[in-house]
Amino acid sequence: MIKLLKSKGYFMRRELCLFAVLILSLLCALPESLHEWNSAWFAMDYSLGLDSRLLIGSLLRIFYPDYLPESAVYAFVLFSIILFLLVLSLILGCALKKAKEYAAEAGLLTLTVLYLLSPGSPSYLWTEENFGRFDLYLILITLLAFLLCLVVRSAAGRLIILTLAGITALSIHQAFMFIFFPLLFVLYADTVFRKRKKSALYIGGGFACIVLLGIVFLYFQFFSGIHISSLEELTALLSARTNLPVNEVALRYEYFSTIAKSAGEPVANGLSERLRYGAVTLFLLSPLAGVYLYLWKNILKNAAGQKSKYLLIVLSNISFIPAFVLTIDWGRWFGAFVTVQFLQIAFLAAKKDAVVMAGLSAITAALRKHPYLFVIIGLWLGSLGKFQATLLPDAPVIYTSLYRLTHIF
Repeated sequence: MIKLLKSKGYFMRRELCLFAVLILSLLCALPESLHEWNSAWFAMDYSLGLDSRLLIGSLLRIFYPDYLPESAVYAFVLFSIILFLLVLSLILGCALKKAKEYAAEAGLLTLTVLYLLSPGSPSYLWTEENFGRFDLYLILITLLAFLLCLVVRSAAGRLIILTLAGITALSIHQAFMFIFFPLLFVLYADTVFRKRKKSALYIGGGFACIVLLGIVFLYFQFFSGIHISSLEELTALLSARTNLPVNEVALRYEYFSTIAKSAGEPVANGLSERLRYGAVTLFLLSPLAGVYLYLWKNILKNAAGQKSKYLLIVLSNISFIPAFVLTIDWGRWFGAFVTVQFLQIAFLAAKKDAVVMAGLSAITAALRKHPYLFVIIGLWLGSLGKFQATLLPDAPVIYTSLYRLTHIF
C-alpha cells in the first residue's frame, strides 16, 4: 500500500507539473478579448436553424436567454481553456506512467517537451487571432472521449462514445472532420484491431461509425442552414442579443454566399503568399518532422503483422489536405497538425500499445546517443512564435530577410 501511494504521489506530481507549465504559458500570453471573426457564433443558437457552429451558442443561451455579455463569453472561453489544459495534463500523465513500464518514458517525455516548445503547442489556441475559435472545443471533446474510452472496456461501448463525440464536434464546427478527426481515428483503430477474434465484426462496425460521421459532415457542410433571410436582419438580431463584435464578412461568407464564392474568393486572394510562407513554415518545422519520421519508421519496423493499423493511422492525416486547399487559415491547420502528431502517439502510449512503446524506446536510445541534437531542436523550436490563424509570425520575417540577402549577394 505504501509503495502504491508513493507511486501515485509521484504520478500526480508529474501531472501537476505539466498543468502548472501549461497554466503559466496561458497567463503569460492571455489576450484581452476574443478575436472578432468568430465571436458572433457565441450569440447564435438553434432558434435560428439547424446548422453547424450553433451548439456552443445554444449552451450559452440556457444561462443567458435574453442578453449575452462579452465578459461572460470571455470567462466561458477562459474556463474552457483551463479545463482543456487539465484534461491534457491527465492524459499526458497517464501516458508517461504507462511509458515508464516499457522503459520508454524518456522518449515520450522528449516528445512532450518538443511539443510544448513548438509553434503548435497548446498556446496556439490562445494567440491573438485564435482566442475564442471553436478549435478549442473540438480538441476538448476528443480528449474527453479518450478519457471515457480508458474506463469503458466494451469495444461496442467505445465505438458509441467515439461516434457521439464526433457528432458533437461536428455540431460545433464541421472543420473537425479535416483537422482533429485523425485523433478520433486512432481510437477507432485501436478499438477494432484489439479484438482479434471478432476483428471483421468490429472493423465493420468501426467503418460504419466513420461513414456515419461522414454523412453528418456532409449534412452540415451542404444541407444545413439558418432561416434568416438577409445579412442585415441577422446582424441586427445579433447586435440586440450581445455586445460581442459581429463580423459581417464572416457571416456573409458562411450564410449568404455560395460555396464556390465563399471558398473561391478568400482562397484565391493571397495564394502565392500563403505558399511562400507555408514553405518557410515547413522548413522551420523540419527538425520536428525529422523526429516524427524517425519515430514512425521504428513503429512500422516493429509492427510485424499489425502494420496495416499503423499505416492507416499515418494515412488518416491526409484529412488535413482539404483544409489547406479550401481555406486560408493555414496557421490553425499547421497548429492542429502538430498537435495531432503528438497526441496520436500519446493516446497509443496511454493505451499501452507495445509497438508504439518500442518506437518511443528508439527515441530514448537516440536521445542518449545524441543528447545535444535534441537540445538544439528544442532551442530551435522554442525560439519560434506560436501559430496565428493564418500563418506562423516568423515565416514572413524570415522570408523577407532571405529575400533581401539574395538581392544583396
